[in-house]
Amino acid sequence: MVSCLLARAQTPGRYDIVISEIMADPTPVVGLPAAEYIELHSRLPHPCTLTGWKLQVGNTLRELPSLSLDSAGYCIIVAARNLELFDELGIQVTALSSLSITDGGQRITLYDAGGGVIHSVAFKKSWHTEPVKQEGGWSLEMVDERQPCIGRGNWGSSTSPTGGTPGASNAIRGVLDDPDAPFLERLTLTDSVTLRIFFSEPVRPSPPIPLESCAITPAIGITDISEVPPDFNAWDIRLAETPHFGVHYRIDLIGGFCDCAGNAIATAGLPFGVVQPPTARDIVINEVLSHPFDGADADFIELYNRSSKIIDLRDVKVGSGGDTLPGKAVVAVSGGRQLFPGEYCALCKDRDHTLAHYHCPDERALQQCDSLPAYNNGSGIVHLSTIGLQPIDRLAYSEEMHYSGLLSNEGVSIERLRVDAPTQDDANWHSAASTAGFATPGYRNSQSGAELPNDDISVTPKVFSPNNDGFEDFTEISLRFTQPGNRLTIRIFDRYGRSVRLLVNNEYCGSEALFRWDGTDDLGQLLPTGSYIAVIEWRTPDGKSKRAKRVVSEWRVEN
Repeated sequence: MVSCLLARAQTPGRYDIVISEIMADPTPVVGLPAAEYIELHSRLPHPCTLTGWKLQVGNTLRELPSLSLDSAGYCIIVAARNLELFDELGIQVTALSSLSITDGGQRITLYDAGGGVIHSVAFKKSWHTEPVKQEGGWSLEMVDERQPCIGRGNWGSSTSPTGGTPGASNAIRGVLDDPDAPFLERLTLTDSVTLRIFFSEPVRPSPPIPLESCAITPAIGITDISEVPPDFNAWDIRLAETPHFGVHYRIDLIGGFCDCAGNAIATAGLPFGVVQPPTARDIVINEVLSHPFDGADADFIELYNRSSKIIDLRDVKVGSGGDTLPGKAVVAVSGGRQLFPGEYCALCKDRDHTLAHYHCPDERALQQCDSLPAYNNGSGIVHLSTIGLQPIDRLAYSEEMHYSGLLSNEGVSIERLRVDAPTQDDANWHSAASTAGFATPGYRNSQSGAELPNDDISVTPKVFSPNNDGFEDFTEISLRFTQPGNRLTIRIFDRYGRSVRLLVNNEYCGSEALFRWDGTDDLGQLLPTGSYIAVIEWRTPDGKSKRAKRVVSEWRVEN
């Protein structure tokens, strides 16, 4: 492992002073004063004085009074009106004219006198370990002060009987193991010559960052590399020239950069290029999980770039509700993320929960979307649009799109079968296979179909097993007509000649059509194992009636 843990300077630098405890919602009171506070903790082995430092809470920036911290010392910051409430606790307290912390969460950033970011925390109410403590009276505490780069994973509810530990060692203080190496996660062109690359977690270079730290193929010169505050999980790379349209470039990281734990960054690079604005069906909705297990925030909407364009997801909005226009719409990735042709991206309500519940071969294909709209469990509408709300794709989903043999669709996504087939077609959706863990966020769907066969009428496969194991769970009847404008009916008969399923009823078709049968009857019940006959009848535009039969067999393994 490459070591890049930095030596401490006498003057407090980045992460030498950390925000170690946050009381955002002090009521109902558990045992502490009914007052908000922010705790600062020095990680230095010697005393230090902070003069001209500033604290930003949300959009409010205020200068702190000059204060001194002992070696490994603590100080809490409160509103002036609440200063006396902490007199009896015997702790170091400093006051601001006012202090207002949003209960649900916001960013808190500590700056030194020169405006450099020392530490920043974008906390959320959901960081509380126990849901009951989200209701108020309990502080959020940092677990391991040696891992200030870690966000949510390094915070939890105080376990102190008083609801918090202001001015003292945190009740949940412990040692966190961070074995995961950081990696290049995504990138975007912020302007014509600035490439911003994002890491999976903050990295710690030794500024200034050498220009030789990155290599671009085909070659483009680099004139500057700078960190992006306040999280330091991104770099801005200034290019010597504008990338050429239509060229696929690649950037690779060179050098032993590490995270706060000293894990060396993985060397894999990422492609990039000049993007184009999305238009209708360039990107399609490819998978939807709206009903996660046990109410966990593992919801996701998977997108697939079926175009030949490089598209930036900062130019795409994802929405919910509404009919022609979404009732709510947010930018898919506000910071930017280039999506290449043939690439998948799952927008997650809570990326960590999605990773915990489902297999994902490439974590870079999962993208946190903090403001992902809420989607109803049973039915709802997913919108994709441009920033100007021009439609890109739309899906009105329902429980009927799921495999009817499921006991419950909780934790089961619906997957698109073909990206070239219409989105709003129930026959183009199916429950994710059980063998894939009931969802495939960020990679090829478990139920993806093959290309249409060349026969005029074909059944594929002729023998199928409707048990949702991801292997031949349904059969597909594909048709190719010599001319469009046909009226089509498909009935399924059992071996005794009884009609068991009206699959298609006098439906208007173009020159191609594709229909799926999952082995159920007209009531949605699975039929017995056996051979069945698909009778296909259609009337051509010139009034001629035609008829064909195809044999299809159903079998399934009983659990």
